[in-house]
Amino acid sequence: MADWRLRLAAACLMLWLAHTGSTLAQDAETAAVPQSPPPLEIPQPAYEVLRVEDGGVPFSYRVWEEWVPQVVTTPDGGAWTFFTAQARTPDGYGSRRLFAARFDPAKMVWLPATAMPGDDTQFGASAVVDSKGVVHLVYSDRVNDNANAWSQLVYTRFVDGAWSAPAQVAPDPNAGHQMLASLAIDKKDGLHVVWRDQRFVSPEARLALPTNADILGSDYVNGAWTTPVQINTREAPDVNPAWPHLAVDNDRLVLVWSIYKGTTADEMRSAARVEWSTRALDASAKWTTPQVLFERQSGDAGGRLIDLAADPRGGAVVVYGLYNHSNNELFMQRLAEGSDAWSKPTLIASGDYGYLPRLTIAADGTVYVVFNNGRNRDVDIGGLMTDPSGHSAGPVTLTPADGGVTARASIALDSHGSPWVVYLHQLAGTSNVTEIRSLRAATFVPPSSP
Repeated sequence: MADWRLRLAAACLMLWLAHTGSTLAQDAETAAVPQSPPPLEIPQPAYEVLRVEDGGVPFSYRVWEEWVPQVVTTPDGGAWTFFTAQARTPDGYGSRRLFAARFDPAKMVWLPATAMPGDDTQFGASAVVDSKGVVHLVYSDRVNDNANAWSQLVYTRFVDGAWSAPAQVAPDPNAGHQMLASLAIDKKDGLHVVWRDQRFVSPEARLALPTNADILGSDYVNGAWTTPVQINTREAPDVNPAWPHLAVDNDRLVLVWSIYKGTTADEMRSAARVEWSTRALDASAKWTTPQVLFERQSGDAGGRLIDLAADPRGGAVVVYGLYNHSNNELFMQRLAEGSDAWSKPTLIASGDYGYLPRLTIAADGTVYVVFNNGRNRDVDIGGLMTDPSGHSAGPVTLTPADGGVTARASIALDSHGSPWVVYLHQLAGTSNVTEIRSLRAATFVPPSSP
């Protein structure tokens, strides 16, 4: 296996990411360290493999593994999954397109995934569903992979059986690469989005590195996106934000993001700290001055090691890992509704698991977390559930029988509170991810647990 530092450097320069792990090989990084016992394996419902079609013709596909697939559920019992992949045609693999697959609640099957409208390269999907069941989606769209082609943030929605024409969210000749979008929806179906953008940095910095950027935000009002505003505070040319996560806490927005210092791949593989800010939902006040959620003391932090979700009862929950080579500590903190201070960190898991967490929260406050479990090409999907009081029976393995490598999962709950999990699957002995799998009604509690 190639040295992960070289792989990370390549990802930084060629795939514009550079932050905290970017390939499945890194998820399965070999490390000569003692490993903790894996989470308990428990039986799960049968998984389903998502198919890809183009013009009614089925194709095999290769997933662009840098981007975690997204899943959202709809009020009618259906769901959508979004992932970037290359369809394999008789002429070879096609371009990297964003594919959308719908779970049909009447037929009880995943319909074949089809490519979203747009240009040659699409990635970084973020989706929400409103009270009427309309799916709203933002993603980065790029004409091609050429160095002079900027990625533009676009918005579309699925209504009356079709996707609307993608429209640019915040076009600007100096925007550079627009990416890492996070879309949120409030109780009145208002849409809010944040993303990384380069319009406020110098032309020299914009051309030097796509990571020289700021976090911008916009709201969808009266059928149009508002003029974007900068949320982070710029300190120096080599101090940059990335990986924003947006959530709605009743009448305000809550945002967390990672701060990176430096310009080399080694410097940017871990965040220096994680910051947060809030803003009134109606934009009657500006975003608050960024505050520090935590600072990295050692190892790796931030980036893909953190996720944020709104608590339906009010407030928000953040889950993050602190990785110190031989062990990953997974912490949880709560922000009470309207509060300006987070709770003290609670350690919810510790061991050779908890990497790349994603979380969602049920109506009663139950928290579900999915993550990568294990390394050394023996990676699978782990899961952990805490009840509303914060008690947990401990982590479990959600993909004990899949074989190969399963990694980079997303999770959503349906109207009955049942977890839907989607993830990448790489067959044993192969070098590419060739499947997106879905696990409906996943079990997060060992049978012997109360």
